[in-house]
Amino acid sequence: MASEDIWPEGSLGEQVQNLVKTWEMEIFHKVNVNDYKTLDPNKYTFSLNGRKPITLEEIGRRFGGGYIPLLQTSMPEELRGYDPYKETVDSAHKAFTTTFPRGFALEILDVYSGPPVIVYKFRHWGFMEGPFQGHSPTGEMVEFYGMAIFHATFS
Repeated sequence: MASEDIWPEGSLGEQVQNLVKTWEMEIFHKVNVNDYKTLDPNKYTFSLNGRKPITLEEIGRRFGGGYIPLLQTSMPEELRGYDPYKETVDSAHKAFTTTFPRGFALEILDVYSGPPVIVYKFRHWGFMEGPFQGHSPTGEMVEFYGMAIFHATFS
């Protein structure tokens, strides 16, 4: 089902969009993992593009959190415009909030399956109205699409 307009109230699409947006808010803004409502910090693992799953503790230790784990890349260092391995949570947050002062929106476009395995397509987008690592603002829309899978368990 696609979200051409707004997901119907109570629909799987609305539920998935609410879950993903809340998950993203918690991952980026809550300091204490025990305050998370969307995940169990003792069971949660994260994997990007088939890499070995890592725990919240590993994410904190290796990346500090924020967007950095989502921006891992196998691209050679000399070709990267943005190198998540050289960023801190604070520098990454500053880069995104400076480059996209009106926000970097997230929307769920399609939901392909429901719980316990939730598969969906998303779009992140914003307008480059601030500088980014020495590049002047262009005002252009920046967007990327992706797919994600949540393996959900309910208690």
